[in-house]
Amino acid sequence: MSHADKATATLRLPSTLSAYSGGKSQITVEAETVEQLLNALHKKHPQVWEKLCTEQGSIREHVRIFVNNQLISGDEGLKTVLMPGQEVIVLPTTFNV
Repeated sequence: MSHADKATATLRLPSTLSAYSGGKSQITVEAETVEQLLNALHKKHPQVWEKLCTEQGSIREHVRIFVNNQLISGDEGLKTVLMPGQEVIVLPTTFNV
């Protein structure tokens, strides 16, 4: 991969959110940070983005996002750098039916 190519990352969603992504539990996007990943998600799957983020683009309180098995949070967490092929895992803290 050349330096000009953007890194791709895979967002792994819980089954409760796959209904909003056309049945996909994994979404691959070009992103170098968590913030870029969420911005790409907003364009590709806006309904999933709405479940994960506030209107201001912050991660919702009931959502947990993990990168390298580390919980990321707040605006600083959005700046977390993603490596090529990185998996980003989303887990809800509560289950609303």
